[in-house]
Amino acid sequence: MESKSFKVIIVGGSIAGLSLALMLERNGIDFVVLESYKSIAPQVGASIGVLSNGLRILDQIDCCQPVVDAAEYPVDKVYYRDSRGKLIWSLEDYDEDITERHGYPAVFLDRRMLIGILYNKIEDKSRVLMSQRVHTIENSGSSVTVHTSTGQKFTGSIVVGADGIHSTVRQEMWKEAQRLDPKWIDPSEKSALPATYACIFGISEGEKGAEKGTLTSVVNEHFSYLIPSGPGKRTYWFLVHNMGKTFYGEDIPRFSKEEEEALAKEHWDDQLTPTLRFSDLYKSKIASVYTTLPEYVYRRWHFQRIMTIGDASHKFEPLTGQGGNNAIETSASLTNHLVAALKGCKTGSLSTEEISKIFQSVQDHREERVSGLIKASHTRQRLDCMETPLLKFLANFVLPYVPRSILMARWIHTYSPGVSLNMLPMPHKPRDVAYFDERFRVPFSRGIIGVLLYVSFGFLAWAANRQLWTAGKVNGTWTMVREAIIAKSIPLPGRVEVPLRQVYTGLRPIDRILQSLVTVFLPAVAGTSNPGQALQSLYFLACILPIIAILTVEGYRPRNRWTLLASPALWGVLYQLRGIALIAPLYFATSLFHSSSVGYFTPKSRTVPVSMAQALLPALVLGFVLPTTMMFFPLQDTLTTRQVFIALWQPAPIYVAILTEVVSRAIAWFNRPAPVKPGSQVGSIVRDDLPYLRTAYAAVGGISACFHFALMLSWVVSGSDFIIRALVPLNSFGEKSNLADGIFIFFQSDFLLVALATMLWCLASIWDMYRVGISNVSWKAGLFGLVLGCILIGPGATAAAVWYWREDILSHTSFGQHPSASA
Repeated sequence: MESKSFKVIIVGGSIAGLSLALMLERNGIDFVVLESYKSIAPQVGASIGVLSNGLRILDQIDCCQPVVDAAEYPVDKVYYRDSRGKLIWSLEDYDEDITERHGYPAVFLDRRMLIGILYNKIEDKSRVLMSQRVHTIENSGSSVTVHTSTGQKFTGSIVVGADGIHSTVRQEMWKEAQRLDPKWIDPSEKSALPATYACIFGISEGEKGAEKGTLTSVVNEHFSYLIPSGPGKRTYWFLVHNMGKTFYGEDIPRFSKEEEEALAKEHWDDQLTPTLRFSDLYKSKIASVYTTLPEYVYRRWHFQRIMTIGDASHKFEPLTGQGGNNAIETSASLTNHLVAALKGCKTGSLSTEEISKIFQSVQDHREERVSGLIKASHTRQRLDCMETPLLKFLANFVLPYVPRSILMARWIHTYSPGVSLNMLPMPHKPRDVAYFDERFRVPFSRGIIGVLLYVSFGFLAWAANRQLWTAGKVNGTWTMVREAIIAKSIPLPGRVEVPLRQVYTGLRPIDRILQSLVTVFLPAVAGTSNPGQALQSLYFLACILPIIAILTVEGYRPRNRWTLLASPALWGVLYQLRGIALIAPLYFATSLFHSSSVGYFTPKSRTVPVSMAQALLPALVLGFVLPTTMMFFPLQDTLTTRQVFIALWQPAPIYVAILTEVVSRAIAWFNRPAPVKPGSQVGSIVRDDLPYLRTAYAAVGGISACFHFALMLSWVVSGSDFIIRALVPLNSFGEKSNLADGIFIFFQSDFLLVALATMLWCLASIWDMYRVGISNVSWKAGLFGLVLGCILIGPGATAAAVWYWREDILSHTSFGQHPSASA
């Protein structure tokens, strides 16, 4: 796209300014950069961390590899140390983890090195002018003019201030706003900029420095250190301290070199690592600066044809390294909006009103993200400085035990929402986590829908308790069960009473529980007053089979480790004792709670060990299908043996859990595969378990569907009211004449409510994947599919089908098409 009639005046040859210039040049938009320094990249003692969200944009403008090469050593180890240099917490293999998940490493280099790389990539360097300090800016109806201290003037379509926290462009913008629209800028903004911390940051060079590829944080009370290693023999360092109070606006102090040296002497003997003191770094420094650390997001980034970006609009503390990276992001956002507007403009020029809309769109796009990251940076700085007794306790005693998974989830919220250039190709970088602009839509929270889902599962649990236990008490079922246990005989319709077996395990407490369960199950299995009861019982258990499979798989997910979902056997025991219709909604609500964040829906957190996936189907067959078959197997002798089979069936969920673990370990031991090489995992190992999981889902879904077909066939043969008689609990609270009828009502209620809860859980899962942008199946389409599935193949097979589809969706690393994919 060529747009020579539209010209951008960029004030400041900073990271924001030069990255914007490079983006504009790639899109054929005219520009000029006005830099106040005599050279483009002076050494001011600053280093910069370039992270995944920044490198991704730099990759689009061919700057990523030069930056990585210049840095030499990507961050591979992250250390947290106490005031004595003792290790509190560490993260090994950081480079492999961050690159695998987000496609790019984290690197540190001199700020001037990054600026030099950006400058060298600009083809027409005549557009970058030195020694051009801005003096005044004038808006006119169709253009804007910048006057510099050299007496030169530059006229363009817009002015972009990339000139830092003490931005002259912002001052001039405020003056223009005061003259033309006094209400545009809040007068309090001039004194709103806060600074609580100050920092000596520097670059040291020598043999004694940080270990290469490391990033070390040293926590202390009211001060802290950040020490990244640099290229060659360089070490970067930041000594941050609390100034004792928060200063605002013009009251923010500026420090002399003497004050810097005095502060350095105070910390001369600080132990940073077991072998490194602060004095070692300060004595070998080649550059250093002592400055305050303002942190703020300005309420207005623009006025008419003037806009500020980077530190001039959103200023970060340096601790999290997001200042420069978000400056690049805002430059990309401005480029995206500007290019889109110019493409739709036939004349090549934009009115002041149109430009104002573009600028406001950029601020709307960026403001929430930078505000959140700045708050996160401030919170992290307070933690590192242990500003309160609570923060001191957290730093010393909680931080060492924070699971790695929590940190990785935070990475997603830090990096994945990052901006990219819509119009430039996105280089292929294998990664585990899709960026938000690569998804079908930007993820959003559940909001009120989440609350309604929790309420719905709570209501279903309450309804189950009422239908299973309250109704059974009212209609006399539990009285008859109690009487049968006391009488040691079970009354069956049309038969003499069957003696209740007293011993199953020899352990009296367990035998008592089994006696109760056998009393409940025997009428459903062997003695019925309703010809549909046996088929209903088999159908019910066949529908439970896929649920057991799903709960078992969820128990092995990395994302569910150390949660209540990690123990399917526990849930199995609970629903065998209290009814699955009561326990399943509680499980589903727990699952809902743990799956609220975007980080839950990543390919690596989805995977289960391949050996577990291989073991799942045999465990289900041996642990559930076989005991169920034995329980219903036609026997010629008395019902005593069937009671044994019923008792043997009761721990079926535990059998499945134990067999899955045992068979999985056996398979893993026999196979013992060679370790996967770093970098080859994404797109391969995240899908290695899929064939086995699909087979298991297809098998259990097929079994469940077969019983659904049998039920439908019985309906056709038996008449129009068969389904109602077999599945619908009529008159649950009416007095029952015999135990079999009461138990039949119990199992009907149990089945209907668990089926409803399972379908709601499936619908929530479908919507969740739509919500986080990894699926285009809306809740309406999902609801239609679930209803159709329940009619055609039954609820159990439908749940298996949903999880079959869900596994494949969750294993993908990209879903939507990046806007530049067709470029």
